[in-house]
Amino acid sequence: MAGGGVTGLTTAAYLASRGVPTVLVERRPAPSPHPRARGFNPRAVEVLRAVGLEAAVAEASRGFDGHTLRARVRSLTGEELLRHDLPGGADLGGLTPCRWALLSQDRLEPLIRARAEELGADVRFGTELTTFEQEDDGVRAQVVHRATGRVAEVRANYLVAADGPRSRVRERLSIPVHGRWGLHHQLSIVFDADLAAPLRGRRFAICQVQNDVVDGLLVHDDTLRQGTLYVRFDPSAEGGMDAFTRQRCAELVRAAIGDPDLPLSIRDTQPWELSAVTAARFRDGRVFLAGDAAHVMPPVSGFGASTGIQDAQNLAWKLAAVVSGEAGARLLDSYEQERLAVAALTVDQCRRRVTNGTGFAAPQRGEGMLDDLTLTFGLRYRSGAVLDEGVDPDVSAYGPADLTGRPGTRLPHVWLRHLGRRISTLDLPVAGPVLLAGPVGDGWRTAAARNELTLVAFDGDTDPDGGWERRFRAAPGEAILLRPDGYVAWRAPAPDDAALATAAGAVRGRADAVPTPVGQRR
Repeated sequence: MAGGGVTGLTTAAYLASRGVPTVLVERRPAPSPHPRARGFNPRAVEVLRAVGLEAAVAEASRGFDGHTLRARVRSLTGEELLRHDLPGGADLGGLTPCRWALLSQDRLEPLIRARAEELGADVRFGTELTTFEQEDDGVRAQVVHRATGRVAEVRANYLVAADGPRSRVRERLSIPVHGRWGLHHQLSIVFDADLAAPLRGRRFAICQVQNDVVDGLLVHDDTLRQGTLYVRFDPSAEGGMDAFTRQRCAELVRAAIGDPDLPLSIRDTQPWELSAVTAARFRDGRVFLAGDAAHVMPPVSGFGASTGIQDAQNLAWKLAAVVSGEAGARLLDSYEQERLAVAALTVDQCRRRVTNGTGFAAPQRGEGMLDDLTLTFGLRYRSGAVLDEGVDPDVSAYGPADLTGRPGTRLPHVWLRHLGRRISTLDLPVAGPVLLAGPVGDGWRTAAARNELTLVAFDGDTDPDGGWERRFRAAPGEAILLRPDGYVAWRAPAPDDAALATAAGAVRGRADAVPTPVGQRR
């Protein structure tokens, strides 16, 4: 792993949870203290839940409970022009077992790092990937410990580059990007101030401020004593960044708050580009791009970092299956097939939200725009690891009401009783594919056994609320093949050994798969 941000750390945690020896190198000596991404959508939290992080994330987010308001104001103390809640409102219980995590990235990354190390990943901050070479059977990389200059060689089966927007690995591989860098430039101003009085009991996820002095975005932490103001600037204008002295930054913050005499101190400033680009390829041989190395999108509704977290899950379960011998190497082709299309669509949607001015403080409307819930939960995969028989060829995403277990979509969330515990359907996949069916006879049981699949039957004991029929709109005899990432690989109306063998083979990267006689193991 090259890169110790949220995507790299999540990938390392996933691989380690599957027993894959993993080395992660990050050139920085420690995670960045800058807040950066603020808010991770429930789909990203579902991914973190799968590696045992949901409780820790919920605890770290507890201080942000109720911070669901998005608004446009003249200033914090001034007129409120518009307000609305996070997408879907406070209750998403029908869609997901998870909640928004409104903590900032600088608080999330240490949690993921600790979990990755607990699971056995070798995480090396202050260590930089300097060179790498692909070989027939792996990747040979040279890394250097920046404080001591000590050089080491690392040999691995694969290299995952999650080394940020200006990825050196991507540049080394000469992979071009499509889209536009520098839609505009932003300056993040992190400050300390007592915000309790100007907030007047409100708790913002994000607040757009527009007045004669400042036009920007304002967020605050859970202590109400620290905030970040994001303002646009032109680096080519007279003075450039030098014009943003600490005094000038303090004036902008006070104008955003609406109190010219408010005591405050500027903690840090950081310039950055708002861009919308997607790499032309996410794979080169044994090297994979993920996170910002693969796609860069405007920071809208938490989609940037949340998309990287989903890259991590999609890639890690496939790498783990291939490295362990449970899947053939052709399964890895599906990573680019699935995630490139999803990333390109998400980048475009975020760009549209920014360029039409609706990205931060208003519900999304307009031609070609998907609503946030569809973009969060409804994106569809097409690849060799999905058998959809050409259904709805022009549909790239489904709205929440239409998430019924179609191939290529995330499995609907239903609460079940399983092995004496209350779990979500999204908790069912662990290391391999799982076959889901309604009340079953010998047909699906035999088919599952012949294909070495775990079978979960939805019956009155397992599914007391009738979610199989209600949410999946399943007819008697239907079954679904579920992948380890919670996506549907295949759906069938009745038991069919040969078709199930083909579907299981696709998920295992073995297109020539045939059923195994019951009692005989491969």
